[in-house]
Amino acid sequence: MPVEYRKLVLKAREEKRILDGEFWAYDNEIAGGLKSFAPGELCRLFSSSGMYIATGYVNPASTITFRVLSLIPDEIIDRAFLLKRIREADSQRQALRPENSYYRMVYGEADFLPGLVVDRFADYFIVQITTAGMENFKDDVLAIISDMYPQAVLIEKSLTLAREKEKLPSFNRVVSADRSAEKIISVNDLKFKIDFLKSQKTGFFLDQRDNYLLLKKIAAGREVLDAFSYAGAWGLHARYFGATHVEFLEISGEYMKQARENVALNSFAEADFTFTQDDAIKILKEMSKAGVGKDIIVLDPPAFVKAKNKLPEARRGYKEINLRALKMIRPGGFLISCSCSHFLEKDDFLQVIISAAKDAGRRIKLIDFKSQPYDHAVLLPLFQSEYLKCALFYVY
Repeated sequence: MPVEYRKLVLKAREEKRILDGEFWAYDNEIAGGLKSFAPGELCRLFSSSGMYIATGYVNPASTITFRVLSLIPDEIIDRAFLLKRIREADSQRQALRPENSYYRMVYGEADFLPGLVVDRFADYFIVQITTAGMENFKDDVLAIISDMYPQAVLIEKSLTLAREKEKLPSFNRVVSADRSAEKIISVNDLKFKIDFLKSQKTGFFLDQRDNYLLLKKIAAGREVLDAFSYAGAWGLHARYFGATHVEFLEISGEYMKQARENVALNSFAEADFTFTQDDAIKILKEMSKAGVGKDIIVLDPPAFVKAKNKLPEARRGYKEINLRALKMIRPGGFLISCSCSHFLEKDDFLQVIISAAKDAGRRIKLIDFKSQPYDHAVLLPLFQSEYLKCALFYVY
C-alpha cells in the first residue's frame, strides 16, 4: 500500500523550475497556508492543475519551503530509501577512485539527498545536516553509516547558517562513544592534524586537494604568501614543492596554531615560515602599500557572498584582495585566486580579476582554471551545486 503523504499545491505556473531539474519551491510559490505543516514533514507536491510534481519535505519556517527527495509518485521515504541513496553516492566515488578514502561521500542535492553532507576521512565520517527534513532522519543516517562501515567514528558538525534559517539548533559533537575528535590525515603526501570540533566546515577542504597540485611546477625557489591560510594547506604544499619561504596570513589564532602544528608534523623547519595572525584584507593592503614583494600569492578566502543581493559588495571584496596581491607579485610570478561563492559565477569572477589587474597596472595570463573534484560533482542543471573557482595566473 502506498503511503499517504499530505498534499502541497503550487500556485499556477510555478512548477517549471522543478520539472526542469531544480530541487526547491519557495514560500511565495505555494498555494494555501503552511501553518498546519510540521517542520520537515514529508508531503507530495502537485501543480495547480493537479499534476504530481515530486515527493519531499516541507518547512513552513524556511523561505525554501519544499525540497525534492523523489520524482516517483508512490516512493516511500524511509530508512531503506536513504540507504539506497547513500550507498549509490558512496559507490560512485569508490568506482572513480577506489584507492581514495578521503572524499565527500554525500553532497546534498547533487546526490538527491537535500540537507545532508557526509565527508569521509578514512574511518572518520563527518555528518552535516542543514534542514528540518533531514534532521528528522538523523538517527537513520547515522545508523546507515555505522552499518556500512562498522568501524566508523561519527562526528556531527551541523553549524551552518542554513540551520538558523530552518530554525534548528546547532550541533558540534563526537557521536561515537569514547572516540577522539582528532585525527591525522594524509593528503598529497602531506600530513594534517585535524580537530574536527575546532575546524572550519567538515574539517579539511577536500574540494581543493587536487588544486593544491597547481603549485607542483611553480613553487620551487619561490617566496610564497598564503592568505586566508586556515590550517596551512596551500602553504605547506608550496614548501613541499620547493618554495624557499612561506608566509601564512590568517586572522584566527586557533587556525594559526594548527598551521604551526602541521609545519612540525611534516618535519619542516619553522624558520622557513612566517606566521602572521591578522586580518588578511587589512594586511594585504598594508603590504602592497609598503612595497612588499612575493613570487606567488594564494588567495583562498571564505565565501564573500552568501546571498544574491550581496553580490555587488562581494565583487568589491574580491577585487580589493586581488588588486592588492597583484601589486605585490614580482614580474614572472603567479597568482592563485579562489572563490567558493556559488553566486559569483566563473565569468563574473574572472572579470573581477581582470578589473583588479587593470587597476593594479599589471598584465596577467590565465594559465589554468580548476573547479571542484569528482566527489563534489555538479548535478545539472542545479547551478547551486557548482561553486568552486580556482584560477592560476602568470603575472607580467
